[in-house]
Amino acid sequence: MMAFWIAAALLTAGILLALLRPLMVARKTEAGGSPEVDIYKDQLAEIERDVARGLLTDDQAAAARTEVGRRLLAADARAKSAPVAPMTPAKPSRKLATALMAAVPLLAMGIYLRLGQPDLPGQPADGRTDQTAGVQAQAVLKTLQARVTENPKDLEAWKALATAQGMTGQNDKAAASWAKAVELAPDDANLQASRAEALVLSADGVVGPEAKQALGRALALNPKEPRARYYDGLATRQAGDLKGAITRWSALLAESPADAPWVPFLRGQLGETATEAGMDPAAVTPQPLPPANPTPAPVAGTPGPTADDMAAASTMSSGDRNAMIQGMVQRLADRLKAQPDDAEGWSRLARAYRVLGQNDKAAEAEANAKRYGGGTAGAVSPGMPDPATMTPEQRSATVKSLLAQFQAAAEKEPDKPEGWARLAQAYEATGDVAKTREAWAKAVAAAPDDGEINLAYARVLLPADGGHPPPAFFTALRVVLKSSPNNPQALWYLGLDAAEGGRKAEAKDLWGRLLPLLPEGSDDRKELEGRLKALGS
Repeated sequence: MMAFWIAAALLTAGILLALLRPLMVARKTEAGGSPEVDIYKDQLAEIERDVARGLLTDDQAAAARTEVGRRLLAADARAKSAPVAPMTPAKPSRKLATALMAAVPLLAMGIYLRLGQPDLPGQPADGRTDQTAGVQAQAVLKTLQARVTENPKDLEAWKALATAQGMTGQNDKAAASWAKAVELAPDDANLQASRAEALVLSADGVVGPEAKQALGRALALNPKEPRARYYDGLATRQAGDLKGAITRWSALLAESPADAPWVPFLRGQLGETATEAGMDPAAVTPQPLPPANPTPAPVAGTPGPTADDMAAASTMSSGDRNAMIQGMVQRLADRLKAQPDDAEGWSRLARAYRVLGQNDKAAEAEANAKRYGGGTAGAVSPGMPDPATMTPEQRSATVKSLLAQFQAAAEKEPDKPEGWARLAQAYEATGDVAKTREAWAKAVAAAPDDGEINLAYARVLLPADGGHPPPAFFTALRVVLKSSPNNPQALWYLGLDAAEGGRKAEAKDLWGRLLPLLPEGSDDRKELEGRLKALGS
């Protein structure tokens, strides 16, 4: 015991000497500093660590260094332009230091003698944490088990018990609990799919006969159930029918929202299976549906689509055009509802509706344009044909003219992100992915800390073939997360990157923050719960 007190005294004295030394000597203090610069320096260091671990190629690392370096220079310039307070000498305070050196050990000893247990054997911190988590998990399982024992017909209790068992890796017990839930609600496709999933996980990923039977029931109840469709494709692949699996997974991807969490994983599975089958992955990987939760407009106040915008979009296929234009038109319509006295805005909306063939809405917009002072609401610009009747040559010329105007406007004021954002949207309407990314990159350079612009940039950087995004994608999402800590896209993809990079603690933190944002019982939540479970405790 005496050895413990001697060691504690020496340790306390050493720590106090280091902490109180600034109070005992004269020193200078300097105001200022830039946390923003430190953040970008940390990102550069992180890139070097990723290169050392083999997570980034030399080309990827060079691109990432260039982008972060540009932001670092901008941040450093802002820090240097800020007013800096002069350095002022600080007087030593030996009396205060002496008082603290006496008071702190006495106070610590008093607290420890009252609350401490010096005879308690030592235990590693990780062991204590794991033990606490394990005790809590067992307490939850015990409570849920008691609930189902007391009331075997409590469907919600069986569902909660099965979920908890799956989260703790007890997949065989989870499958049994899901079976009990299925007995209480045999017509629930989600329950059938959950049972099938637990059976597959308990069999180390093999889709056995019992799991196939559950999948068949789930699909009979709801042919669109995504987990059942995925595992049905997996069973088909395990049976050696690669083309059959590709057909099932392609159909699932084509009917999934682009922001569904399983889309990147499904693309990867399709690519691997197609390569194994000797097929072109791009040919069997369709584009998903528009996002269920579309990204907000990147720049507030961006004008709605003009007749030129609609002419450019009218060169696309019907499906692509609707997916691209509807969001633009809706944003303009929403703005006009809030600010109806914009006659020119109503005119643009009328022309947009005409191109889309929505003549009733166009007539209503034209009437509003006249009401608020626009005498020629439905007329096109002088000398330009009606977009709905343009020839392909006229549409092509209009698109080129539009892009040239946007390019000139953006280059005239390169420090304003609005011009680059508008140019990016115009290029996106033409389907020029490379030019779209380039324009958004310049918008980001003009406003490096703007979360909405970085989110739009990240969206166009996401590979359509399901491949791994470039480093700039994750750099942009980190900015998004800084300005919007609960952004679902940033939490999901940064968590996915951490999980793939073996950074389990980071992935658990990000996905743990995302989980409460997802609706209880939703497929997205179940997918995320499964991934968290796979990370282990």
